[in-house]
Amino acid sequence: MVVLLWLGVIPAVQAQSFDKLWKEVEQAGKKSLPKTVIKLTDEIYRKGEKEKNSAQMLKAYMWRMKYQEIVTPDSFYVGLTGLEQWAKQTKQPMDRAILHSLIAGIYADYAANNQWELRRRTEIVEEAPSADLREWTANIFVEKVRTNVKEALADSVLLLKTSSRDYIPFVELGETSEYYHHDMYHLLASRGIESLNRIERLSSGTLPGDISSDPVKQDIISIYGNMISAYQAAGLNEGYVLALLNYLQWRRMADQAFRSFQAKNGLIGLTQDPYLAALNELKSKFKSEPICAEVYLAQAQFAIEKDQPVSALKLCDEAIGLYPSYHRINALKNLRQEILSSYLNVNVISQAFPGEEIKLRASHKNLDGFTVRLFNKAKKLVKEQHYSVLRPEDYRTQDTVFTFKSPEVGAYVMRIVPDIRAKRDSESEFNVTRFKVLTCRLPGQQYEVAALDAQTGHPVPNAKIILYSNDEKVLQEFTTGEEGKVVFPWKSEYRYLKASKGVDTAMPKRSIYGGSYGYYDDEDEATESMTLLTDRSCTVPVRPCM
Repeated sequence: MVVLLWLGVIPAVQAQSFDKLWKEVEQAGKKSLPKTVIKLTDEIYRKGEKEKNSAQMLKAYMWRMKYQEIVTPDSFYVGLTGLEQWAKQTKQPMDRAILHSLIAGIYADYAANNQWELRRRTEIVEEAPSADLREWTANIFVEKVRTNVKEALADSVLLLKTSSRDYIPFVELGETSEYYHHDMYHLLASRGIESLNRIERLSSGTLPGDISSDPVKQDIISIYGNMISAYQAAGLNEGYVLALLNYLQWRRMADQAFRSFQAKNGLIGLTQDPYLAALNELKSKFKSEPICAEVYLAQAQFAIEKDQPVSALKLCDEAIGLYPSYHRINALKNLRQEILSSYLNVNVISQAFPGEEIKLRASHKNLDGFTVRLFNKAKKLVKEQHYSVLRPEDYRTQDTVFTFKSPEVGAYVMRIVPDIRAKRDSESEFNVTRFKVLTCRLPGQQYEVAALDAQTGHPVPNAKIILYSNDEKVLQEFTTGEEGKVVFPWKSEYRYLKASKGVDTAMPKRSIYGGSYGYYDDEDEATESMTLLTDRSCTVPVRPCM
């Protein structure tokens, strides 16, 4: 397959024809017609080949490969082989670079998606890999990705000179691509780093935290270094700053040595964080340029990560004042709003005993208080209580525990209402019941349910036990005896149960499991277990023995 690349302007008639075909492809995809998509992309590919339009050919090939796999799963391997043959035979260096980038991404995705299985295989070294990649080991995939990434970026001069606009519609221009003058170098370098990151965990022969012994991480460092040098030499300050920010962010996550550490004996505290030091240096160098807003954003996000919202707010305010017209200034404004916004999360149990003092665990920020409201089934307000909280001056989240006395038995809806206006108030079911139910599987396919008073542990006689199916339909009803128990034949259809007596009908349905009644050691003797219930209303202080 010999592919010629023409980077001239596509005549309007041809462009419209391609547009029409792609609209048909999208419609077929929405209608789940993979065979139609395959037929149409074949047509686009042939048309692109005839008109020497590599962008259309690449897009058509990848779409066809995707939908062919839906029809014939094994076609993935054929499609990958086709890409490799295309890369070998094309006479266009730019096409070859893109194809190697695609191949690296496919190998990386396959290896990452199958890494659990690959980790279990013994690596094959000094031996030609099998023609079937399903038999490959992790090290083969790692080398395939590394090799194809290097091939994709081999001619950096060509990539820097080639605009990604030449490969529309295969390439979609991103927002930040403008800062790199839409060159192909940034696109393929970013894809290469992404592919290498995908297979980094499969790289062998490395020590944990030792970046110098990891060939994959060294490849990533090399790519970042070449990008930073290239944009610096070209005088593209925006590209230089963004590439360096991406590298610093990656480095601090990948390299344990690129973090603050304990000072030596005789010194106090931690050493300067190298990531923060690099950001400070970058900010001082480019503070007069709008792109420096990105450095401020990185510093503010770092401050948030270190739980320093006051510092983050100061950085946001300074950047907004310095670069009000920067087109991504809203990222800093949004972060500022997030710091100043109110937050409330109240954790409370969903079931309580009548009159029980339950705990409300509230996490709050930039808030003065909240109200708890209880509504009955008729949506009538039956109880309301307001709680005041201390508003921290440092914008940090604070935890406070309050108490709330539950009302009489009944099914309620608890609504948490913050003092400030919220998009919606939090609502949850709150059930007040005296019941505590225990279940036990017995020999002979029998099942026992014991209905107890949740406060005293005393049995509740004449309680109704209702059994439900998986779709919560009533299957059976039983009544407990004087000891609060009922025994009945177990049925596999039973999935939920609840207990009720008189006005106490608020116990929520609880899942039940039939389990198994097994014998251990001696098959003629069943193993028994016991649960001890105490009367919680009677507590006696224990005097320690001396």
